[in-house]
Amino acid sequence: FTQIHFDFDESGVSKENVFAYSYRVALAKKAQFFKIYENYDRVLFADSVVIANGEILGKARDEDEALRMLKAQSGGTCSVYTAMIFVSKNLTLQNISVASYKFANFNEADLRSYIASGDWRGKAGAMSIEGFNEKYILSSAGDKSTAMGLNVEILKRFVW
Repeated sequence: FTQIHFDFDESGVSKENVFAYSYRVALAKKAQFFKIYENYDRVLFADSVVIANGEILGKARDEDEALRMLKAQSGGTCSVYTAMIFVSKNLTLQNISVASYKFANFNEADLRSYIASGDWRGKAGAMSIEGFNEKYILSSAGDKSTAMGLNVEILKRFVW
């Protein structure tokens, strides 16, 4: 795969249904992409959101927002919804996967260090399930790759 970066503004996507939000974003990315790159085959679109306390947490814009998002996760249960759409000439695969986590309370010094590192940038809910958040997991359900932004277990069944 080759990653092609293009800017996409999620602010116009309705947040009415939290379950379908990441899917609507992936669909909108697909529509925008094919307006620019008409003749591509085998293209994958994905989007993830974190839901904490009933709130959709997208990508934090700054350190204060990242800290607020992480504090919403601390000591609580969060779900990561990841949508993917794979398009080829022979196959269209659409999927929404969910992974849920129960977290212990985050240590304030760890939080400050993580925020200062900048590793939260570009991550839904500022969550790094393979990094900062990992040591605070008390229980989980669902595939870890879903929380990392793409359910590779499902994708591999259809594409490889």
